[in-house]
Amino acid sequence: MGPSGDLGPIDPQMILGPNSMVSAKEIVAAVDEAEKRVNANQGSFALFSSLLSDVNMLMVEQARSALSRSESLMRESLSSLKNRTPTDVDRLATNLKPPLIDTPSSHSAVFSADDAIKNGLPVSKANVDDDQWKLIWMLWTRYFSMRCFPVGNRAIYEGARVSHVG
Repeated sequence: MGPSGDLGPIDPQMILGPNSMVSAKEIVAAVDEAEKRVNANQGSFALFSSLLSDVNMLMVEQARSALSRSESLMRESLSSLKNRTPTDVDRLATNLKPPLIDTPSSHSAVFSADDAIKNGLPVSKANVDDDQWKLIWMLWTRYFSMRCFPVGNRAIYEGARVSHVG
């Protein structure tokens, strides 16, 4: 991982409106909080109903379902390394569940290379003076200048000998 590299949380995102993404965790938390407040004060129903007008029951159930799959997706990903044993997967999943699934309060929470190493992931920290890092950085800056990052309208595909910009 590069010096500014990080892993984000396992945080399913839901489409809310034409151009908006929101965390499944936030949808569930907002509905649960609204339910609690309306139960405590029936007069607040209209307020919370209007605040949550973009959320329907199907979205809430989809959000809950996505959250319940988070740990199994993490385990599946951890199992993809062929020489990793089921015991290793269990150990890593136990270590990684709190910082990557349970604890993060926002999608922008970061998990650094040091955090990854501390939790047993096979991460090496890139040396910014190495030629390999310089090549990776050069590619990234070219992609950025082509407006492909952070959320551009182009896709980049790297082949063995060429790059394809679509």
